[in-house]
Amino acid sequence: MLRKTALVLFLTLVSLSAFAFDQADFTNCLGNYAETISQAAYLASEKADSAEKQAFEGAADRADKAEKRIRDIISNIETPADFSAAQNALTSFAADSDLNAHTVAVVEKLLQQRASFVTGSTAIAPEITLSQSGRAAAAPELLMNRRQRRLVMINIPVVEATISFTDTDKNRRLDNLKSIFQRHNCRILSENSDSSNELTHTFYFSGRKFVVDAILGHFGGDLIQNDMKAIVRITSGGFWSGKKSVDFKIAPTATNGVMGELSWYKSVVEKDPTRYLAENNYKELATLGTLETIAGEKKLQLKNALAEIWVMSKNGSQRTAVYFSKIDLGDVYVDAR
Repeated sequence: MLRKTALVLFLTLVSLSAFAFDQADFTNCLGNYAETISQAAYLASEKADSAEKQAFEGAADRADKAEKRIRDIISNIETPADFSAAQNALTSFAADSDLNAHTVAVVEKLLQQRASFVTGSTAIAPEITLSQSGRAAAAPELLMNRRQRRLVMINIPVVEATISFTDTDKNRRLDNLKSIFQRHNCRILSENSDSSNELTHTFYFSGRKFVVDAILGHFGGDLIQNDMKAIVRITSGGFWSGKKSVDFKIAPTATNGVMGELSWYKSVVEKDPTRYLAENNYKELATLGTLETIAGEKKLQLKNALAEIWVMSKNGSQRTAVYFSKIDLGDVYVDAR
């Protein structure tokens, strides 16, 4: 029994001493740890009640995992050679940047704790002299480089949405919403108001997804994914002939998603509405005009034409349009077909 116990103890000691310090792996872990430290520090500098709070929790969790990996490596260091290799790795890593030096200042404390533990052992008592390369930054968030800032933004997806709500002439809900937008760095892309019935305000805006989700949960609305639609009303006619209007509905297709963007409606449809409709809805457009021959070519004349354009979300209506435009076109001639 005694021999078996001694054998188990011997094998245990052999397995413990089998650890080989991997400097490359240690340096790689230091890099991951530095990145998560700077991200967490940057996000922690934001307001506690702001949209970055949830992102900070994610960054802090990643930093904890990176630190755990560092601790796992350090917890296996026992020999003077491994301690020396770790010190050399820290010194080299700290020399690359202020962010690395800040990270080393944190990791040095972990290595020092391990050294104190090992020094207290009767089996091994190495001489430990830690490097002095680590410098804790007073404001770690200032150490974030462009790549790390981009990584933070990837972890906070930005989405677009529309919301509509009724309000009184005192605009209390409107003022409250604009305050929310400002506090959470939401960007207003377009806004429109309709007073044909109750006063209705509609906003097309972008912001961090979890902020937008919360706003939609309170106000209702739609996420926008290149799926906006539009209604174009063309009115034509004179005093004696009378005026006539036709509404044209435009929506993106499966093969042309760009049609669902507000910028497309502005640059294509609004820029020349009768030309677009003549190319895509000539039969309906022709009911508003008369055919004439000009310089030997047949033209469709729209007399005193007026174009009204409403752009809205896929579930929206003219009343909840995010954008409205009214254009007096005058007499318009388009190629007859």
